[in-house]
Amino acid sequence: FVPCMFMGSSDLHPLWIGELWDRVALTDLESSVTAALQIIEPRIERITLVGEEYAGRKRNVLVRVTGEERRVTLSSMGAGIYRLFGLALALVNAKDGVLLLDEVENGFHYTVLPELWRLILSTATDLNVQVFATTHSWDCIEAFQIASAQDEESENQLIRLEPHAAGIDTIVFNKDELAIVTRDQIEVR
Repeated sequence: FVPCMFMGSSDLHPLWIGELWDRVALTDLESSVTAALQIIEPRIERITLVGEEYAGRKRNVLVRVTGEERRVTLSSMGAGIYRLFGLALALVNAKDGVLLLDEVENGFHYTVLPELWRLILSTATDLNVQVFATTHSWDCIEAFQIASAQDEESENQLIRLEPHAAGIDTIVFNKDELAIVTRDQIEVR
C-alpha cells in the first residue's frame, strides 16, 4: 500500500481535515504541520481540533498564538493559512507515498510562494514523498525555481504538457534549464 493524497484547487473537505489531523496528532509529524503554519504566522505555537464531527459538521481548528491569552480559530486568520494547514496535512499524510497538488498557488500571496516551495521540497525529502503539482501561475514557477535552486538533495523538475493531434508530449526542464526559463521569461505554462 502506497499512500496517495490529493489536494484540489480548493481547500480539503472539512471532514478530511479532522481525519488527517487525527493521524498526526501527538506524533513527530505534528511539528511539521505547525512549522508549515509558521510560514504565514510565526507566532503560532500549537494546533488542536475541537468539537465533534457529525451530520457534516466540522471540528474547529484552533491555534495557540504567542502573546494571545485565548486560543484563536485558524479560519479567522485568513483563507491562505487554512489552505496551508490542509496542504501540510496532505503532505505529512503522504509519507512514503505520493502527493498530488492541483493549482498549488491558490490562496497564497505570491510573496510566500518561495517559502511554501521550500517547505514542500524539504518535507517531501524528509518524508519520502513524491510531489506532483500543477500551476498556471508564473509567480509559482519562479518560486519553484528559487526553492529548487536552493535544494541540493532533490531532483526537482518542471514538466510541460504539450497537447497535439496524436496525443500529449512531455517537455522536461531540470534545475539548470528552469533557471534559464525564469531568467529569460520563457513561456512554459
